[in-house]
Amino acid sequence: MPARKVKIEFFDQVGTKHTITVDGDVTKEKVAKILDYVELMGNVGGPGETGAGPTAERKFERIRDILTGYQGRAFRSADIKQAYERRHGETISLSTVCTYLSRFVDKGIVLRSGSPAQWLYTTKQPGTFSWNNIIQK
Repeated sequence: MPARKVKIEFFDQVGTKHTITVDGDVTKEKVAKILDYVELMGNVGGPGETGAGPTAERKFERIRDILTGYQGRAFRSADIKQAYERRHGETISLSTVCTYLSRFVDKGIVLRSGSPAQWLYTTKQPGTFSWNNIIQK
């Protein structure tokens, strides 16, 4: 019988308490997304990761660097995931990549079109922004 309620509490780097409660249908996919959030906000490693792994800020920078190679062409989140794993020799979940891409969309650096099941991304034209000014906040 699957779990009906999951509650996770943690503190981020600045001491803010985060509480996440899921009531109802709790799936592996939902738990994975929650753990990705915990990793991003709390700067903690995921399962099997040690403290030597990349921090959330480092992943953000790595994905930013990968995106510079995609200027002028459309891409999907799976393309960034594959490029990240190939370049850095470590796995990253697709939901983590999607979270970072969403942050770039919110910052106005990356444009998104299509439907949630098949988002298509493009970066803005060079010269309309500076990658060096993009910080994670």
